[in-house]
Amino acid sequence: MKRPVGIDSEVWLRHCVDAANALPVDESIKVDILGKLMILGGLEYDPTLINRILLQEGLMDAIMRESSFAQYIKQLGIEQGIEEGREEGIEQGGRQRAIEDILDVLEIRFDLSEAHPLSARIAAIDDLQRLKQLLRAAIQVSSLEAYEQALDA
Repeated sequence: MKRPVGIDSEVWLRHCVDAANALPVDESIKVDILGKLMILGGLEYDPTLINRILLQEGLMDAIMRESSFAQYIKQLGIEQGIEEGREEGIEQGGRQRAIEDILDVLEIRFDLSEAHPLSARIAAIDDLQRLKQLLRAAIQVSSLEAYEQALDA
């Protein structure tokens, strides 16, 4: 990709794109070569210039959809999204379970109804660690008033 002396960057990059596009290889290989030219060329030349050339040549869409690098990035994003969603689901499920456990303990120990204002306050807590503390408090306190103090702390 090193440009010969005396040749403008844009002229050289257009030449490189044309040469890669003219290779007598399968389209999927050509798209990969162009994708790599885009990425590696961006280390030496202005990436916006390369992108502009590829857009003008009508190649950018194919590179972004079909190149192995684009597929890798998409897969990485999908896997990351799945993992984040799984973690969020586990945390959300843990939060909901902790709230239910607290309310069960308070109902058993102090006959707390779902309509009691404390139930709504507990259900509004998002912090799983805080909910774990409050579950321990629900088991240990001697009265509902003492639990309210723990909740306010």
